Amino acid sequence: MKGRGLLVVLLAALLGGPEARAQTNEPAAGRALVEATRKAKVRLWGQVNRALLYAENGSFSEWFHVDNDSSPSRLGAAGEYTPDGWPDWTFGGQVELGFKSDNSAAVTFGGEDPEFEVDGRKIEAYARSPSAGSLALGQGDMASNGSAEEDLSGTYVISYSQVRFAAASLVFGTNGPAIKEVFNNFDGLHRDDRLRYDTPAWHGWSAAASAAGQDFYDAALRFARDLGPCQGAAALAVAHKGADVDQFSGSCSVWLDGGLNVTAAAGGQEVEGDYSPFSWYGKIGWRLDWLSCGETCLAVDYSRNEEISQAGDRAESRAVVLNQRLEPIASDLYASVRTFTLDRPGEEYEDVLTVMAGVRLCF
Repeated sequence: MKGRGLLVVLLAALLGGPEARAQTNEPAAGRALVEATRKAKVRLWGQVNRALLYAENGSFSEWFHVDNDSSPSRLGAAGEYTPDGWPDWTFGGQVELGFKSDNSAAVTFGGEDPEFEVDGRKIEAYARSPSAGSLALGQGDMASNGSAEEDLSGTYVISYSQVRFAAASLVFGTNGPAIKEVFNNFDGLHRDDRLRYDTPAWHGWSAAASAAGQDFYDAALRFARDLGPCQGAAALAVAHKGADVDQFSGSCSVWLDGGLNVTAAAGGQEVEGDYSPFSWYGKIGWRLDWLSCGETCLAVDYSRNEEISQAGDRAESRAVVLNQRLEPIASDLYASVRTFTLDRPGEEYEDVLTVMAGVRLCF
């Protein structure tokens, strides 16, 4: 109820607008605030991402209606100011809420439907300048978030390095480990209440650092640029994730003018114990102009995850994916067939097969 209440307040404020708020019987300080908001440039955005998911593991099989956890449904708003005399500076804040009805990463064989989730993705204030960089305070992306997920294939919504998004809570066999226990792309730190600084971009290069607390801090280096016959994007990050856990991650993606694209990612952790968690990911894709409505993106990918939860484990995933862009309605139609395998000493498990198809509509 807390999350839904916050949503109601957000919608009322956004849809009512400054003019509607100005008609209330507010004290002088409140009226001054309303007048100030008239100067803000306000943006509202959102998306709905729904899919059908079929899964089987040799013991169970089931169909699910899900919200695709690779890029969940959401609603956001931002307000920005460019003060008189400060033309190079932008001051603003944003609120973005995520909504997951039957989260694809939470459904289980024979289990109850996951609870409806409201996720406070971003609640932050920021200041930005092309010459000074940007400073953000509040709930938002840590500097290393996304460092293992640079991807120019056009298929991110259905295929990226965190391959477990569509089936994280499904298990191997009747009582084996869940997919999320043996697959991880170690994509830095996620979103948190933090202080983050990003440097200005220089020939496509930029750096960032953030701190969420004494034991959670990170730094990242990024590159993104049009290189003439191709486009390139890359990231490299290190993170301290709580006591005695250091993490590294990186990724790169290249998209050639003819449509061929290649993506790679790797990550791992230094932890106490007799095992060394590590993963790597590769994708080869093709972006084609077959239809007038938008690009047709095809790809195959492979993920290998070693000792994610215990020594000796090796988990692999393979997929064939399709994403059709529908530019007139800002949408994607997508589908994938993916297998998950687990090789664990002393155990034997059937593969988990998933088939997923859905639509993402942005507005």
